[in-house]
Amino acid sequence: MFDEMQASAFPEFLAAFWAEKGWETSVTENDDGTYLVAGDKDSGTRGLMGVRPDDGTEVDASEVEDFLAFCDKQGVDVRVMATLGRFTTGARTAADSEDIHLLDPNELANSVREEGVEEMVTEYTGGGGGGGGRLPSLPVSVPTGVPVIPILVAALVVAAAVFVGPTLLGSVPFVDELRAGSASGQPITALSLSDADAPTATVRWTAQPRGEIRNYTAPAGQTFVVVAFEATATGSEPVTIRDETVALAANGTFRSPQSFTNASTAFRAAQLPKQVPANGTARGIVVFQAPADFDGATLVERYGGPGLRFQRADDLSTDVASFRSS
Repeated sequence: MFDEMQASAFPEFLAAFWAEKGWETSVTENDDGTYLVAGDKDSGTRGLMGVRPDDGTEVDASEVEDFLAFCDKQGVDVRVMATLGRFTTGARTAADSEDIHLLDPNELANSVREEGVEEMVTEYTGGGGGGGGRLPSLPVSVPTGVPVIPILVAALVVAAAVFVGPTLLGSVPFVDELRAGSASGQPITALSLSDADAPTATVRWTAQPRGEIRNYTAPAGQTFVVVAFEATATGSEPVTIRDETVALAANGTFRSPQSFTNASTAFRAAQLPKQVPANGTARGIVVFQAPADFDGATLVERYGGPGLRFQRADDLSTDVASFRSS
């Protein structure tokens, strides 16, 4: 049934197949030709599908186990791995002992027949495909205004982490736990999309929405999100954190740090860039602007950054007055 389907159309088909079952889906392509299909239901159920579309693929037990462990950590409800190739016996044994669904061409063909959607296979065969849910490749640079996955923060994490090594989870970025963050109740989380081999600095951080900062008032319908941080270099080299190092993902958009004219000496000194001395520590703040009614946000280290490991630290103050100009 899938012999004529191109590898690039396979994940699009899977997303459409899920959509037929009431999922809101998106497809993310990685640079190495593998894909993630993320899904969300109105009930709050979360789904992730790791897709290796090449027909010569052989998925083994270690890939299944790594994918399961990551899904468990992120609280994913429905876990699926799909391929136009094959799963090894070890992979199937690992899947049988856990709550994961494996789909090879034969198993998927049976599901298609049971659902009576054979015409959908035809639609995505021979170069066809809707492509409506396609997102750009990750990891990517994230300038202001670039759309991000709107389904769930975990999907953003997985899109950056899955499929960047010889196994499905060959490299997991340095991710702070997905925990509620701000004092006002909106969940604010942090993760790194850096391709650095190891973290160069540990960043203790906290964040809080504020309508005003010193003499500055957020525009109507907007709020400032103030991130306070304390960065400690983990090695013998200094680390510089710049405006282009970080972004805030909120309401489906990556937002760059704000700049302020006529700021006080202490305010200017607290903002980026910040150089963290070798084996030393530096404190600072980063201010973003987001819709006042944003329902959650993620502090993101951009791809190509120095490699930051985020650690939640609510003992830090987001009050600019707590910083000194020296």
